[in-house]
Amino acid sequence: MKIFVISIEEENSLRLNNFTAQPFFQQGAAPFAKVGVKGSELPVKQYFEIAVKGRSQPLSPSELGCSLSHMAALKAFLETDDDYALILEDDALFPHALTLAQIEAEIEKADFPPNILLSLGGIQMKESLKVRGKIRAQKFLNKNVLEVTPHYYHRVCAAFAYIVDRKMANTLLKYNARIRKADDWGYLYDFDSTAHILMTHIIEHPPLAVGETDEAISKIENERVNTADLPVSSYGKFWPKNLIKLVTSRYKNN
Repeated sequence: MKIFVISIEEENSLRLNNFTAQPFFQQGAAPFAKVGVKGSELPVKQYFEIAVKGRSQPLSPSELGCSLSHMAALKAFLETDDDYALILEDDALFPHALTLAQIEAEIEKADFPPNILLSLGGIQMKESLKVRGKIRAQKFLNKNVLEVTPHYYHRVCAAFAYIVDRKMANTLLKYNARIRKADDWGYLYDFDSTAHILMTHIIEHPPLAVGETDEAISKIENERVNTADLPVSSYGKFWPKNLIKLVTSRYKNN
C-alpha cells in the first residue's frame, strides 16, 4: 500500500518533521510520497479558469491547492500496481502503536466492496457527528465501521486520513473534473451509485474551531464555504433524510 502525504511544507520544516516523527513512520516500513500544490503560486489565468470562472463562490487558493494535491496523489497512486492507497494530510495524529503492516493486514481480511473510500478519522469530529448509516458486522482494527447512507454523504467531511481502492481513485478523479473541495463528497453517490463511503475512528486530528487562525492547525479552515453552483445531490433532503433515521444509526466507538 502506497502512502501519500498532502503537504506544501518544505522537507525540513517543523510541521513536517513533527508529523514524520510519529511512531507510525519510525517503527515500521512506512515510506511515503509528499504531494503538495500551492494554490497561491498558480498562474492567475489558471487559477481563474479552475477556481473562479462560472462559480458563484470561488475556491480560495488554499482550497484549490489542497484539492489539486489530493487529485495529484490519486493520479500517482494509479501509476503504481498497488490495490489501495493511504492518503494523509500533514496534521493527522496516529495512535502510538499503529503500524502500516497492521493496516495492510486488516485490508487483506476485510470484506470491503469495490469503489470504496474508507475514512480513518473524521467521524469523531463535530462536523460529522450526525452522519448516519449502518454499522458493519466486521470491525477494522477493533473499531466499528459505519457504512454511510447516501442521504448523509453531504455531512461527511475531513480528508486528513483515508484509504481508497483503484476504482475509487478513478471515480474521484472523474468526479473532480470540475474541481471541488477535497472533502466535498456530497454528490458522489449521484455521480456514481456504486460508490461506498465508510467511516471509522482510528486517526485523530487537532481540534478545530470555526474561524481557526492558527496556521499550524489548519490553513484553510476559515476559508471553508459552500459552493452553491456545483451539482446538488438529490439525497439528504429533509423528509427522506428524516425517514432514513428509522433504519440507520450514528457511529458508536466500540
